[in-house]
Amino acid sequence: MNTILHPRSEQLLRLPGPAGYPLVGALPAILREGIFEYVERCWREYGDFFQIPTGGRSRIIFTAHPDAIERILHTRVDNYYKGKGYDPIRPLLGNGLVTSTGDFWVRQRKLTQPAFHMDNLRRMVPVMARCVEDMLGEWEARRRDDAVLDLHAEIMHLTQRIVGFTLFGMDLSDREAASSRAVTDSLEIAGQRMNRGAMALPLAVPTPANLRFRRALRTLDGIVYDIIGHARKAGPEAQPTLLRLLMEARDDGTGDGMSDRQLRDEIVTQYVAGHETTALILTWTLWFLGRHPDVYAKVREEVAGLGLTGAPTIEDLDRLTYTRMVFDEVMRLRPPIWAQTRVAREDDVLLARRIPAGSFIMFSAYFCHHHPAFWDEPTAFRPERFAPERVRARHRYAHIPFSAGPRACIGKRYALYELSTALALILSRFRIELLPGQDVGIRPTATVHPDRPIYARLRRSDR
Repeated sequence: MNTILHPRSEQLLRLPGPAGYPLVGALPAILREGIFEYVERCWREYGDFFQIPTGGRSRIIFTAHPDAIERILHTRVDNYYKGKGYDPIRPLLGNGLVTSTGDFWVRQRKLTQPAFHMDNLRRMVPVMARCVEDMLGEWEARRRDDAVLDLHAEIMHLTQRIVGFTLFGMDLSDREAASSRAVTDSLEIAGQRMNRGAMALPLAVPTPANLRFRRALRTLDGIVYDIIGHARKAGPEAQPTLLRLLMEARDDGTGDGMSDRQLRDEIVTQYVAGHETTALILTWTLWFLGRHPDVYAKVREEVAGLGLTGAPTIEDLDRLTYTRMVFDEVMRLRPPIWAQTRVAREDDVLLARRIPAGSFIMFSAYFCHHHPAFWDEPTAFRPERFAPERVRARHRYAHIPFSAGPRACIGKRYALYELSTALALILSRFRIELLPGQDVGIRPTATVHPDRPIYARLRRSDR
């Protein structure tokens, strides 16, 4: 591991990086290649730590090394805050847990945390299972017709229904046709804005994308505030959804609850996190299982060992130890969020390089997860990497699909139980047969999407 040096040490190293143009820095290259492709090229050329020229006095520093990531997310978490890098997505997420900072974030985290306690998750798993069973009933008719499925589209619809029922107690996608379009449009354009960072045009500029984004936000806000209003009128006897749990949360010091605006921001944040990212993980899991029949056979055997005759329990899902290893490997190769950003509050040192106060830091789960110093044959799909003894021997910040440290994803267990429930029920009923000849790559926006539809046919699982 690299030694973390004091900022005044004489051993500090020069910060490497590509040359840029006066005034515009790396902007032309980033626009030409794409931010992900530009970072990947620089990472392979300059290694774990380099500077991206901005053309101005500010600097963007990139890292993919677990030592630096641990310092940013844990050791000196107080020194690295979420700054302007999150501005492009704040119109969508507001001041929710992903984007908020400081004392406000601490308060919101405390208010939100109890909603994800095990007793509440235990009540949510049967709701998740009912949504999956509804989808599988539709899939059975598609199987008999030998229909071709677009897997990602199917799974996106599934996770939208699950998060709608667990958050609100209703099928949001069926509430009105506009809601589904609003969520899809806002996520897509917010992802594009997040990817462009400071290069994203202000929303006031009436570009077609900005106009579509603003329409989607108006629609989404109207739906969410309407649901909050009805939930407030329903009283305490209403079913225990995440929204209800958040509405009932109270600050220990003041006794205050969340305002409608705070509820809106937290609900939209959880909706985005529970909808798109979970769908991506499950889609990629089905893709990798379809391409690795040996791994599929082991997962199928483990699921069959549960002897499910209905919805799984949390105890059932906790027995899927190899399946969890598969999810971990999928999230290593295809982490839902490929990069995050922070701003350095004070001078610091990372990997023997001086980090001046105000520096904009980008760190990447994707490239950390592909780091050859921590992963043997990093592009190969091998769930056995996550056997307990191998996990214990590895740098604990070499695998961060849910981020890490105090700001690790609050919905991690929710997501894992949702993934396990869905996969167990799917494999109990069907075998997913990928259409041959598909060369599916990645399309990194804020999240890591397939670059094209993934087509498959359904077969009975006992054949």
